[in-house]
Order: sequence, then C-alpha cells, then structure tokens
Amino acid sequence: MCFSATASFGSATVLLVGGALCTRHVMKNDKTYLLLAITPILFALQQAIEGAVWIGYNENIISLMTLSSILFLFFAFFFWLTWIPIVAYSLETKKWKRIFFTIFIIIGFVFGLYLWIPVLLETGPRHLIKTSVCGHSLCYEVSGGGLLSVIVRDIIYASLGVLFLLSSNRLFRKFWALVMLFGAITFFTQRETWISTWCFFAALSTLWIYFLLINNHKTNIKKQTL
Repeated sequence: MCFSATASFGSATVLLVGGALCTRHVMKNDKTYLLLAITPILFALQQAIEGAVWIGYNENIISLMTLSSILFLFFAFFFWLTWIPIVAYSLETKKWKRIFFTIFIIIGFVFGLYLWIPVLLETGPRHLIKTSVCGHSLCYEVSGGGLLSVIVRDIIYASLGVLFLLSSNRLFRKFWALVMLFGAITFFTQRETWISTWCFFAALSTLWIYFLLINNHKTNIKKQTL
C-alpha cells in the first residue's frame, strides 16, 4: 500500500478475511461467482508483496525491494489485465459478449506481457528504473521507450478497464465501476504514485464484493418466494 509496511500487511489481512467470507458464501449459495469471490484474496497477496517492498526500502535491502517491486508490478501490469476479463467471462451469459471477453483476455495477456517482461528482465525500454518514496507513497519509476509511448500505454490500459463495464452481470458492473472511479480519482490526484495508490483502493473495493453477494442472494430468495 502507499503508506507503510504495517498498513500494507494490515490491509492484506483484512482482504484475506474478506476473500474467505466471499468464497465461503459462494460455495454455499452460488458457485457462479467463485472467481469474483477469490479476487480479494489475490489482492491480499499483492498488498503483502508491497509490504515487502516497504521493508526492503526501509531496511535498505536492495535485493528484497527489487524482487518485491517486480512481483508487485506483475500484478499491476500483467495479472489484473488478464484476470479481470476472465472473471467477466465466467459471469457472462450472452454468447457474443463471451466472445468479446475472450478477445479481451488475449489482449490483456499480450499487452500485460508487453508491460511486465521488461520489468522482469530489468533491461531495455520500459524496465524498472527504481522504487522510491514520493511523499508518503511508493513510486515505481519505469523507463520510457518501446513501440508505444507512455500516453498510448495509459490510454490502452484505461480503455481496457472501461470496456470491462460492458459485462451483462449487474453485480460485476457495480464492483468494477467503483474500481474505475477510484482509478480516475487517483490518476488525477496521485499521478506519481498512481500504480501503488490505485492498486490499494482497488483492493479495498473488493471488500464491497461481499456485500454485493449478500444483497444479490437476498434478492434471489425474494424472487423465489414470490
């Protein structure tokens, strides 16, 4: 997270509990939402990794900070671009939209590799220059260059996120709309630390999934009793 190691590990613990509650709920009531339900657990892992980044930075353990930064950016640059359309696909009921999300899974996978592989290799265009603290937040400074400019990369990244809102599943749209709202706010208010800050707020947004699942279950029960 963008404040401290304690805050990162604390949020990871909360997300882990939230994800466990979500998973337990869907296993008992509606396994259709299983991939969405385990998403908070995956965010918990990312937040724990950023906690390790903080430890590496504070203790000047360069190897730990570098490795943890690469793993954190694996989630930010690659994993979420692939996982979120997979979740949307799993919840989709319309055939043409399932094809649509299949295409976006492929695009997310390829574009995510394009963003993350240079970070992993630590060389060439788009590699991680350094991890530092800007104010009270972590900054992941990535070099420019490559086939796409920084602006174009940001536009593609944001466009993919917006297009996920085309899901037919109302619960998923509510969750993802909140994630995108936080993304827009942090982009314009925390530009230097946007990656870290948005991932934190996106992680917290997943806690809302539990309440959406509970409300959806209650609504379905009411419909069955009518």
